[in-house]
Parts: sequence; C-alpha cells; structure tokens
Amino acid sequence: MIALEQLSSLKDYLKTAETVAVIVGPKPTDDQLAVASALYQGVAALGKEVGLYAPKDLLNRHFTAIKNVSTKLGKQNLVIDFDYNENAVDKVSYHIGEESGKFYLTIKPKKGYQPLDKSTINFSYAGADAELVFLVGVYDLESLNQLYFGYENLYSSAFIVTLHTFKPELGNVQFDLSGTSSMSESVVDILEGLEIPLNADIATDLLAGIESMTHNLQSRTATAETFTVIAKLLQLGARRVNHLEQPRVDQPQLVSPSANKPHSPRQHPVVKKPRPAMPERAYKVGKAGKRAGRSGK
Repeated sequence: MIALEQLSSLKDYLKTAETVAVIVGPKPTDDQLAVASALYQGVAALGKEVGLYAPKDLLNRHFTAIKNVSTKLGKQNLVIDFDYNENAVDKVSYHIGEESGKFYLTIKPKKGYQPLDKSTINFSYAGADAELVFLVGVYDLESLNQLYFGYENLYSSAFIVTLHTFKPELGNVQFDLSGTSSMSESVVDILEGLEIPLNADIATDLLAGIESMTHNLQSRTATAETFTVIAKLLQLGARRVNHLEQPRVDQPQLVSPSANKPHSPRQHPVVKKPRPAMPERAYKVGKAGKRAGRSGK
C-alpha cells in the first residue's frame, strides 16, 4: 500500500522543485527501467529540468527514455584545467568583450618564464545540482559508484525518494512497491497521485515492465487488479512490445564425420536355419512293392 501522507509530501515538493534526477542501480531490471523511464518522461512533461542516470551503460535496453541515460552525474559546471607552475604565473584576470560578449581569461607569466602551453589545456564538465532525486531500485548509495562518490553533498541536501520492492533505510520518502505484480503496476497510482500526465510512451514502458515481471502475464502474481491497470494503459495507447526479445542466433549443427558418406542399405548377416530331420520310417518296402509290417507280424 502507498501511504497517502508520503504521496502528499512528495507532491508538494515536486511542485516547487526545478531540477530533478532519476537514478537507477548498477543492475536494473526491466521493471525498474520501465519505472525510471516513466518518471523521467512524466517529470519532463511538467516542465522540470530532469536527468536520467545509471552507473553503467545500458546496452540493448529498449525503453523510451534509455537514449537519455548518462553515466556521469556532473554536467553543470565547465571546468578548465592545465599544467600550472605557481612560480611562473604573474597574474590571472578576465574580462567580457563588449562587442563579442565573449569571456576572456588571461594568464600572464612572470618575466623569464614561457607562456602557458595551450596544448595542456583540457575542458570538461563537473558538478551536479538536483533538488529532487528519485532512486529506483537503489538500496545502497555506495553501489552507485561514480554517481555517488564526489557528490555526497548532493544526496545530503536533495529531497530523496526511493522506490523499491522493500523499504530501504535511506531517503526522505520511501515507497515499498511490493504486494503487486511489479513496480510498474504500483507506480501508476503514484504518477496519477502526483498529477503527472500519462501518455502512450509512458504507458508502453509500464506495460512492458508488468509483462517482464509476470512472464507475459502467465505468472500467478498477475491479479485482477493487474489486468485493470493493463486495461488502463492500453486505453492510454500502450503498445505491446517485447522488450525482452533478444536477437536470434542460429547455432551451428554438429555433423558426425560419417554424415557426408553415402548411405547404403544395412547388411544383416544371413543365418541359415537347419532343415528339420525327417522322421525315420517305421516300415519297409518289399520287392513286390507291397508294404511289409514290422518284424513279428
């Protein structure tokens, strides 16, 4: 069951949050990816700035928002780094071009030193800012690896919402989505409670999540409520797509060495049966051609 007070608290915070992050664990199930994809699309539809993150690349996972997944959390700040010798630098300054509007950074070397070698300059992005973080299928922040280490302050300052099949010991709001066929089935009520509009793509992802956990609706965990949710998703335009289908690879057939030899009729040994012995005659034939009886007659 979803606690109404938790849903109400999240709804109020979602209204004010401008930046949102949706993060899955290192080994997300298709059900968890369906939930994350639905959250990403739904929050984006509200006009929020939202990012979708995973500790590892998600290969061959075909949910709508997967193309937006990043394995790097920090893209907020532009970072410029270069080889630096404190004794060689005289002054660092900057100014904005009045006509061009460009930013100019000037590094003046001391007398007797060479100017900075521009070949050592690197550009990258770092830093993250999220007021609201959804953790889908995450129970340990350290399992997020590079999405956590170096960004501890983000998780301590943001409003954290966890969604799992049990109640993790982290987050301001914890949704235990056990008791139904799948997390995808349960999250439909959460999205509607948050007044997040459901479209055909969100419905398609959630339907695929339900099917993945119920073995295409063959499992006994699929209840009457499950099919009620499925009917709602289909009415929203959900398409039944087999996200679990893998490319078929034809396996080579093993052929025995004798397979290429021409077949010939099998030769069976011929067994000659012995002819039955003729019974000994019990009479003699006389000279006159008459039969003679046994001796003594």
